[in-house]
Amino acid sequence: MAPDVGHDSSSSTTAVFQQQEQGQQQKQQQKGLLADFSPLADYAVEHQYGIFRADQDGCAYAVKVYDNGNTISIVVDAGSHGTHVAGIVAAHFPDNPEANGIAPGAQIISCKIGDSRLGSMETGTGLMRAVAAAVATRADIINMSYGEPTTRPDVGRAIEVAAEAVNKHGVIFVASAGNAGPALSTVGAPGGTTGALLGVGAYISPDMAAVGHSLRDSSTVEGQYTWSSRGPTADGDTGVTFSAPGGANAPVPTWSLQKRTWLNGTSMASPCAAGGIALLLSGLKAVAATTATTFTGEGDNSVSGESSNVGVSQRWISPARIRRAVEATCLRLGGDSPDTVLTYGRGLLQVSDHWLGDC
Repeated sequence: MAPDVGHDSSSSTTAVFQQQEQGQQQKQQQKGLLADFSPLADYAVEHQYGIFRADQDGCAYAVKVYDNGNTISIVVDAGSHGTHVAGIVAAHFPDNPEANGIAPGAQIISCKIGDSRLGSMETGTGLMRAVAAAVATRADIINMSYGEPTTRPDVGRAIEVAAEAVNKHGVIFVASAGNAGPALSTVGAPGGTTGALLGVGAYISPDMAAVGHSLRDSSTVEGQYTWSSRGPTADGDTGVTFSAPGGANAPVPTWSLQKRTWLNGTSMASPCAAGGIALLLSGLKAVAATTATTFTGEGDNSVSGESSNVGVSQRWISPARIRRAVEATCLRLGGDSPDTVLTYGRGLLQVSDHWLGDC
């Protein structure tokens, strides 16, 4: 049964009414009385959500309110991809810590850029609105596990908005490099072709090969997934900034009738990296809270605390410094091959080394 819509003039918030439990006779009659529903506010305000036909499909929905209550968007996911990615970053199961994400309990701002009418393909408008929302809510890190091929790197309005989030607002922007390898110059946009972003390639370890792909002898399997995209870009950039594990067994939506599933791709490597950087930022914020240090050095892409809309309180934690720490401390991969940097970037993310030596 479709939800009803009402307006609460006292709070200028539109409400969608979620159906409550009904008696058996009323269920059969399908009366749909307004009294049988409870109000839902804008998810950004109250973090409320509803479930369509919980006894059958378990599909959750939330609402977004615009125009002072005159326009309402009922939002559902377009697949399991986003839940899986968010789980890699921040899944938090206190009673089952082995199921936790990289940065358990990190706060997630969910921005849907995939249009359900287009088979979940992202749109430029959706991307720009999502970046604006991340900046407005003072996000520290953006993860984008999306991408498309392009022949023109670092070009376009959406790319300008993404770069502005980094360079003007001090948000760290992590994105997947693409799954079009192993040929050279296969990195996708925006992750592999935008200089302001951290483009992440997909690494596989022997343990991942054994557990995720059931290989009987995985001892010789270590390096980049064969399909992980490679640089360089058309303007000469390496394309891949660094690499992170490109597979994970992470949560998926309840309507999938599973709790977790294994997926692989640079879409999984990117949130692994975002989670690792979130841990780094968490530690740096703790240090910042106990010191009066404010970094204002020039040439570091830093953003002043007065003009910035970013969530980090001390501006010595800038995207440029984080990038430098990440690149300087990655574990080198690929030996002495001349095209190593085009495959792995600077190497495999090493969070502990970043914390100990370079920030």
